[in-house]
Amino acid sequence: MIQTRPRTRWVIQMSLMTVMCAVFGVWGWYDYSVKIPMDELGYQKQVAFTDVKIGLEGHANGEAGALQKAASAVQAAAKRLTDAMTDSEVEELRTVREEMQSQFNEELQRAKDEGLVSVEFNFTPELGKVARARLRWSLQIERLAAGLQQVSTGKWARGSVSFANFVEGVSAGITAYQSFPVPNKWNRMVQWLFILCGPYALVAGLQLATGLRKNYSVDDEGAFHHPKGTWAAAEITDIDMSRWMSKSVARIIHADGHSVKVDDYVHQDADQIIGAIAHRLRPEEWTDHAKAVEEKQATESEEADSTNSGPEQD
Repeated sequence: MIQTRPRTRWVIQMSLMTVMCAVFGVWGWYDYSVKIPMDELGYQKQVAFTDVKIGLEGHANGEAGALQKAASAVQAAAKRLTDAMTDSEVEELRTVREEMQSQFNEELQRAKDEGLVSVEFNFTPELGKVARARLRWSLQIERLAAGLQQVSTGKWARGSVSFANFVEGVSAGITAYQSFPVPNKWNRMVQWLFILCGPYALVAGLQLATGLRKNYSVDDEGAFHHPKGTWAAAEITDIDMSRWMSKSVARIIHADGHSVKVDDYVHQDADQIIGAIAHRLRPEEWTDHAKAVEEKQATESEEADSTNSGPEQD
């Protein structure tokens, strides 16, 4: 009996393809939905904190309108935050803020009393990483605006603890986010190349699983056993070898017109099965090793010529 088995090379190749495509797909999705939004948010914070610091320094140096410019920059930061989100994300942020309004009010009051910029919340568990960061930043924006208002109205004297806390919080924000680069508009588009690898991981995995399950064999009576059943030798009326020489693929055809594809690239020893059936049905065209008869005859002729043209004896 001749029996096939999946080629080790093919199994390794398809396994690596499945794993790599899955990794690239997850990687692209994470960068698209988490890392890139967090990087964009980090840059927004860097710009806002820097503008506030410039406004405070300008105010300290007697520059007219310095705090107003800083306040306008904070308003622009709030707009950038909203513009970076989809409508559903904006609605989610609004809903969560309403649910946590009491915490927001307490934190905002602490900002006015103590000059604090950083915030901490007891988040709802279903809120994702990016949503939490945006929620926290939305309150920090309000704290920055409130702090500038306190300085502008003279409620925070330069030597007060609240003013010192506010300046320290702004400086800490600059330090924390100074490494974030200007967002590249192509970042998200590039990630789609990786994300699209994800579906192909399913395709490759399915091909691998299917190939491992398939088994072909020919017994001593010439019966062909395949995943769809068994065909007796007399039931096999033809074999399509049109793609055998180029693709190592042949189709064994049943008397009722149904056919089964056998791929020698996927299954080891498939050439022996194809050769046995092709030689039985078309002995004048194919050998029992699935070689074209013309090719075999040409090879034998070349070997004979080589033997006859050996070195002459003196």
